[in-house]
Amino acid sequence: MFVYRFKVNFEEQDGFAREIELGVNQTFLDFYNIIASNLSLDKSTPTAFYLCDHRYRKKQPIYHPDHLPSASQQDTESKQLVMDNYELNEFIDDPHQKFLMVYDLKADWTFYIELMKIASTKQSDDLPRIASSVGGVPVEISRRPKPMPGMDDIEEDDMEDIEDDIEQPGAIYSEEELDELDDSEFYSNSIEENSQDFDEGKL
Repeated sequence: MFVYRFKVNFEEQDGFAREIELGVNQTFLDFYNIIASNLSLDKSTPTAFYLCDHRYRKKQPIYHPDHLPSASQQDTESKQLVMDNYELNEFIDDPHQKFLMVYDLKADWTFYIELMKIASTKQSDDLPRIASSVGGVPVEISRRPKPMPGMDDIEEDDMEDIEDDIEQPGAIYSEEELDELDDSEFYSNSIEENSQDFDEGKL
C-alpha cells in the first residue's frame, strides 16, 4: 500500500509544522479531519482546501460538505468541488504537489501543504496519521478564551451580555448614579467624612 506524506505549515507561526500521512485513496475530508483533530479546530468554522500552483497561488476551492457556499457566492463557471467526493490522487500530478487549506474563510487563516514523498507501508497501518509534530496550536486559531472554572454552565449569550456590561458601564449603573460618581463634590464629601477618623497627632 502506498501513502502520501505531506508537510503542513501555518502562515502566521514560525516553528509550526506537521507531517501527515494519508492513503492515496483517501479523500480531502480525511485530510481535513486529521488536521482538525490534531489542532482541535472548531468544525463549525467554514474551511476549504484550494488547488494551487507551485507558488501557492489559489485556483479552485474544495469545500467542506457542511460549509458549501450559497448560490449567490458560487462561481457558476466552474464545477463545485466537495472534500468527501474527491480522493487525493485525483489532484496529484507533481512530486511536490501543493495545496492550501484555509480555516475560517472570513479570517483567511492559511495552512501551506506540500507533498514530501510517496512511500510504501503495511496495509494494517492506521491512516491518516500524524507522522511528525513540531510546535503547538497556532494562537490565532485558538484565541477564543476558555470559560473560567465554575462558569461552564453559563450560556454563550449570557457571556456576551456580561462582556457588554463591562464595556458599557451604563448597563450596570443608572445615569443618576454615574452622574453622582462623576461629581467632584461627591469625592470631596467622601474625603471630609473619612478625614474625621484621621488624627495627625497619632503619627
